[in-house]
Amino acid sequence: MIPPHGGKLISRILTRNDREKTLRLIPSIKRVDLSQELAFEVENIATGLFSPLQGFLGREDFQSVLKEGRLKSGIPWTIPIVLDIDADLASEIGDHLALYYKGEPIAIMTVEEIYDYDRAEMAKSVYGTLNERHPGVVKVKDMKERLVGGKIDLINPIPARFSKHHLTPEETRALFKSKGWKTVVAFQTRNVPHIGHEYLQKSALTFVDGLFINPVIGKKKKGDYKDEVIIDAYLSLIKNYYPEDKVVLNTLQMEMRYAEIGRA
Repeated sequence: MIPPHGGKLISRILTRNDREKTLRLIPSIKRVDLSQELAFEVENIATGLFSPLQGFLGREDFQSVLKEGRLKSGIPWTIPIVLDIDADLASEIGDHLALYYKGEPIAIMTVEEIYDYDRAEMAKSVYGTLNERHPGVVKVKDMKERLVGGKIDLINPIPARFSKHHLTPEETRALFKSKGWKTVVAFQTRNVPHIGHEYLQKSALTFVDGLFINPVIGKKKKGDYKDEVIIDAYLSLIKNYYPEDKVVLNTLQMEMRYAEIGRA
């Protein structure tokens, strides 16, 4: 099996003892309340889905991703994973920042730097346009004034909407090993399967050990398929058309970016 992106599977999940210590610290530090999309980012960093990232990008990595499509280390990375905060909070936070979701602390961030950024530069680089009909451009335009970079540590995982079909990278690799899969084709999608998808996936199964299907579960643009419809369609396809022992359906909890070619 190939190594994780960057060579090492990252884990930023606190142990039980560290979690208890962190929860005692949380009330004394500044907090920021996250949207569902940002909460997903935190969990994806912590579980290693976004390896080699260990937190939200600092200035040098951010600029390198925009200009080169790589982290400053040279590792390919095309989408900036960032946390935006308002100017008032930026002037008040210390060495740590508590990250909350739905009123509960889900992670603690070690603040390494706070920096300015150019929204137009970010939107044009990632989405290839400044047209406000693009959902990504609108999102960037509405972001807060500053970005904060630093490592995160997960306190509490976010309950998965489709828990039967949601594994961490570590669990996924263990599952592949238990199945004896050495070669795997992954297929990420935001849509229900159509005949072209079926052809690609069925063809792949003729020359690899397993098929790993990753529907994106999260915010999408108006007119896209609902998450439940996508999951049900794939479950039906796996049950009635594919060899079930050679296919794993695993949700990818994140918002759909609709980035330009080369950054998707």
